[in-house]
Amino acid sequence: MSCLYRSMDGAALEFASQPLTGGPWRSDAQHGGPPSALLGFVVESAMPDNHAVARISIELVKPVPLERLTASVSVQQTSRRVTHISADLAREDGAVVAQAAALVLAQTDLPTPAWEPTVANHPVPGPQADVVPPSWATEAAVAFHRDAVDHRFESGAFTGPGPADDWVRLRQPVVDAIEPSPLCRVLAAADLGSGISAVYEPSAGFGMINADLTIALHRPLEGEWCRLQSTTRIGPGHGHGLTTISDESGPIGIASQSLIGLKVGP
Repeated sequence: MSCLYRSMDGAALEFASQPLTGGPWRSDAQHGGPPSALLGFVVESAMPDNHAVARISIELVKPVPLERLTASVSVQQTSRRVTHISADLAREDGAVVAQAAALVLAQTDLPTPAWEPTVANHPVPGPQADVVPPSWATEAAVAFHRDAVDHRFESGAFTGPGPADDWVRLRQPVVDAIEPSPLCRVLAAADLGSGISAVYEPSAGFGMINADLTIALHRPLEGEWCRLQSTTRIGPGHGHGLTTISDESGPIGIASQSLIGLKVGP
């Protein structure tokens, strides 16, 4: 269990899902973080040199099974500075289960801005802040949110509703033994935003799961730890999760999740 996915022999865009991708809601489906990170890996593999992902939107079309996934990618360069990259993940029967649309921008030297927000460096809490997440619905022996990432809360908790401030670190590579890129680390972590900022008590037998994940970044993550300051709100029929993403030097972007209700248990 040293990575989330293993690339298949002789197939650059085929990946064998590993047990660490497992999700908390269904024993036969992955957590949203691993396929999001895998789509980021595929997008970056097709990205032109000296470009960066400014925005990436992930659509979780169907439950992502714990089986072989085949990726496809297409690149559309609309100008010298703007490129759009699309990527899909399909299960073994060919059905698309997740897809990504990325806005990729050429990087240029920018002059020093006349104004910048004041941001103080904020260190990652020490090991005393480590927490072990609950199993939630599946009670699976292995699950991504518990066994593939570290959590250190500054406020909030898995045990009750409300906003949360959680530092998250991906423990394993996304693919094979390849060091995760800053984008892949952010994508793996940001999907947790709606989970750490729940609006229902664990005993309610009801939760909110995300159907998508959109991330906008103004700079890459520095280091391994990703800070998620997350709040979930719900309306009459669905909900929305909003997360500020930071590292020890300050904010790097925001994440948005569209949420649907899910009854847990009998």
